[in-house]
Amino acid sequence: MLDRRTMLGAGLAATGVSTGLGLTTGRALAAPYRTRAAWPAFVASPSYPKFLAAVKAMRANKDASDPNSWYYWANIHQNFCPHGQPYFLTWHRGYIYRFEQQVRAISGDPAFNLPYWDYFANPNLPKEFTTPGDATNPLWTQRKNTNVAAALGYGFTQPQYVNFPRNWPSPMEPQIESVPHNPVHNIIGGFMPTLQSPQDPIFWVHHGNIDRLWCAWISAGGGRTMPAADSAYWNGAFVYGASPGMAKIQTRDTTSVLGYVYDNERLPRPPVFRTPARPMLRAVPMNGEKALDGVVSLGDSQGALTLDDRSFSVSVPLGPQGRLKAGALAAAPPRGPTPTELNIVLDEVALTEVGKDGGYFYKVYVNLPANGGAPEEKHLIGTVGAFEIAGALHHAEGGEHAGHDMGADGKARLVLPATDVLRGLSPGQLRQLVVSFVRVDGANAPKGPAITIGDFSVQAATPAR
Repeated sequence: MLDRRTMLGAGLAATGVSTGLGLTTGRALAAPYRTRAAWPAFVASPSYPKFLAAVKAMRANKDASDPNSWYYWANIHQNFCPHGQPYFLTWHRGYIYRFEQQVRAISGDPAFNLPYWDYFANPNLPKEFTTPGDATNPLWTQRKNTNVAAALGYGFTQPQYVNFPRNWPSPMEPQIESVPHNPVHNIIGGFMPTLQSPQDPIFWVHHGNIDRLWCAWISAGGGRTMPAADSAYWNGAFVYGASPGMAKIQTRDTTSVLGYVYDNERLPRPPVFRTPARPMLRAVPMNGEKALDGVVSLGDSQGALTLDDRSFSVSVPLGPQGRLKAGALAAAPPRGPTPTELNIVLDEVALTEVGKDGGYFYKVYVNLPANGGAPEEKHLIGTVGAFEIAGALHHAEGGEHAGHDMGADGKARLVLPATDVLRGLSPGQLRQLVVSFVRVDGANAPKGPAITIGDFSVQAATPAR
C-alpha cells in the first residue's frame, strides 16, 4: 500500500488531471450548476456505460502511485480521512469531488457527475453492484450483505440538531456519521468496514448520499446553521494525497466553488424510531470516581468486556462529581463550544477474527427506559463496529489526526459523546448511568465474540479546541 509520506512526496505532477483544478482556487462558478442524480436516473443516462469503462480501467491499473488507479484513491482514504473527528463531512466532500473530476477525465465524459444511492428510498444495493462473480462487472466485489435497512436511522434529521460542528451543543455532523454512515459500512461488510472501503464501488455512491443529506439538512432550515464563512473553523486546507490541497472554506457549500447541486435536497421523512427495551444487566464491577490523565473518571470497569451476538447493559453509579457534572449540562450555552463533555470511553478495543468482516454493529444507548418505546435519538449516543475501530486505529497509528484516538498495543480507543443525551434527562434520571450495547445484524452476521474492550469508563472532560 502506498503510504501517506510517499503520497505527499509524489509531487503535484502525479495527479495527471488538469480538468477542473482551477475550481480549487476560490473562483466561483456561474449557474447553472452540475446536477448529481440518484442512481436509477444515472443508470439510464449516457454517462453510465462510460462510468463502467472508467471504473474497469481504474481497477485494472495496479500502480497505486497513479491517480488513474483505483487503489490510489483507496489509499488517500486510508491515509488522510478524519473519522470520528472534526471535518468528517467537509473532508469527504472534497474527496469525492476530486474523485469525480478524475473519473470525468478518464472516461472522457464531460457530462459525468457522481451519482448517489438513496438507501432511505430503497435499502437494497442497486442490482448493478450485486451480479456475483461476474468478471465483466467492475461494480461487483465480495460483500456480507446487500440490504442496509438495519443500518438506517433518522436522528440527524431531528430539529434539535441545529449546529454543524462536532464539539458544539446539538451538532449534526457526529449524528450523521454515527447513523447512518458508519452502520452502512458495517452491515455491507467486505471492504466497507475498513479504511480501504473505497475499493468497493458502492463507497462512492454511499458518500454521494451522505453529502446530499448534508445539503438537505441545510435546506431544511429551522435554525440549522453552518459556521460563518469568516469563522476560524474554515482556516487551513485538506490534504488529498499528492494532489494540490483544498482550502476548507471551499467545502462549506456545493455551489460557491465546487459548482454542483443534487436533484433531491430534501431530508427523508423519519418514521417513529423507538428505543428497544433495556437489555439485561451484565455484572461488571466498577471502580469509583478518580482523576485520570486530566479528566475525571466517573466510573471504570475492573475488567474487560466482550461484545458478541447478545445485547447487554452495564450500570455505572454516579458519585458526587458525576451528579455535579451531569447537572451542570443544563447550564450549557445554546451556542458555542460545550464547557464540559461527558463521554463513554472504550479503551484497548480490538476485533476478533470473527468480527473483522462486518455484517453487524452495536447501537450504544444511555439510560434506556426499562420497557423501551422512547424516541431513539433521546438515548442513542453512537455506534460501535468494525468500521469505527478501523478509523480509531488509523488515528492512533499516525494518520492525519493522530493523537485523538491513541490506542495501546495496536488497539483502539473509542469516545462516544453522551453530553447531548444526558442534557435531555431529568436530575432524577442521573443518579446512575446505564449503558446498553444493542446488537444489530444484517442478514449474514457472525456469531460469537466479535469485539473485545480492555477498559470501559465514563469520563468528564473539557473538550479540545
